[in-house]
Amino acid sequence: MSKFNFNVVDASAYEALHKSVSFGPNSPLKRLFQMVVIKRECYVNDLWELVGHETVSTRDEKREDIRKSIDWLLKRLAALDVVAFGEHLGMQMTEAYQTIRMPRVIIGVLVHSPKKPTILVYGNLDVEEALLEDGWGTDPFVMTEIGEYLYGRGVALDKGPLLCWLNAIQAYRDAGVRLPVNLVFVIESMAHCGSLGLETVLKERISFFRNVSCVAMATRRWQSAVTPGVIYGSRGMIYYHLEVQCCNRDLSSFEHGGTLFEALPDLFFLLSSLADPQMNILIDGAMHAYPVDLNAVRCADFNYAEFGENLKVPRLPNRRRKHVALASNWAMPHLSIHGIEGANSEADVRFVIPHKVIGKFSISLAPNQRPEDVTKALQKHLGTVWLERASPNKMMLCEKFVVPSWSGRCDSPEYLAATRAMSKTYNVKPNFIRDGGSLLAPSIFQRVLDKNVVVLPIAEHDIGGCPVNERISVDNYIKGSQMLAAFMWEYGQESTEGSDAVHGMCMPNA
Repeated sequence: MSKFNFNVVDASAYEALHKSVSFGPNSPLKRLFQMVVIKRECYVNDLWELVGHETVSTRDEKREDIRKSIDWLLKRLAALDVVAFGEHLGMQMTEAYQTIRMPRVIIGVLVHSPKKPTILVYGNLDVEEALLEDGWGTDPFVMTEIGEYLYGRGVALDKGPLLCWLNAIQAYRDAGVRLPVNLVFVIESMAHCGSLGLETVLKERISFFRNVSCVAMATRRWQSAVTPGVIYGSRGMIYYHLEVQCCNRDLSSFEHGGTLFEALPDLFFLLSSLADPQMNILIDGAMHAYPVDLNAVRCADFNYAEFGENLKVPRLPNRRRKHVALASNWAMPHLSIHGIEGANSEADVRFVIPHKVIGKFSISLAPNQRPEDVTKALQKHLGTVWLERASPNKMMLCEKFVVPSWSGRCDSPEYLAATRAMSKTYNVKPNFIRDGGSLLAPSIFQRVLDKNVVVLPIAEHDIGGCPVNERISVDNYIKGSQMLAAFMWEYGQESTEGSDAVHGMCMPNA
């Protein structure tokens, strides 16, 4: 008995498929797309099972759930004739100074012919924290269908996209079409912990990756709510902790108020010096612009006014100018303050004077910026402001982690194949996007393997990546499986036959 019930696929599903995509009479893609539609209930059941594993890598007590999900995925890969194994990464030190075993990295190989190009498929099983008390309307680890949407942690980022790759391979098998490419899988479960061990595995198992032609991953989301996008790069990021300490324990304002220099006002003063009310960074040497290809920005299907209305934002900083907003999001440095640790965040009334507070913030880097230069400029700025403050308290800046920027080569076979695959799946030309977020995996693969990376998001802009009530439509999930099947097909044709550039596309300059 299936765990998720959908109506049996009828003629209307095929009619909608034929209206949205134009195929030749004997096109293998037509058979592949039809097979995905036929098997969609099975694909949704697989996602239901995988979402049920609480793979929160930042919580030590969930390592057993991660182990079970890895075992589940290894069996699923074996059923697709993928030769896969779990590579052990060793031990990890927790915040409580205890050692626990890190989750295994899955490496899989599916090779049909050495003459075919090889795609390295990257994915991750771990997800962000999700609790009912955060505001979820449903249990985040029990996938729930409401209307046309599937709700659950990981359905859009990144369990759903990972399963789309497996669904696409299954469609080839069920349709009797031979895979036009070879595949190598690298699937980790520590993406939300800085991808610990990933670089080491790539270096130690380099023999598995010598014949890789490109790296592809189906993560992130579209820039638009209706137009798919190909991500060809992203900004970098540095995450900081700014600590101020005034005494050795928390005090009471009734007994100690007015007798010492408090830590929290000092922290507020320092954080407020980092950016002006328009969120322009005030750190000298940390605002170097990156030349954005305005051709790609202007052609991107993005409604800035609608974006603000969906978020119920009272006013937008760029006066509703789309190209300025996208350029700022894709390539300009930006500072975000994420929270304060140690301050009174409880709902009840307390008269505590915190003895130590930590401000958490990050600076997004333009692709032409070096992290060490930005940190040096920040240290100089905070030192000057601290002297102005003339506080006797202790202040310390700590760089927690760095995510380098990355850029793909857009005039390559993989990007041309991605463009054709999305055009045939969604019947619209995709946007080319420099992602405003910070993706660590692409920079690792580029640095270690020296291969081109292409990111193929399947989630629409307004449903993927939400921290609470994460959702994806069934149609979006199914079309994502079709798109990845089309990408493998197009890449196989592109690499063996070669082709001219895609006509009519506003592609970024190489």
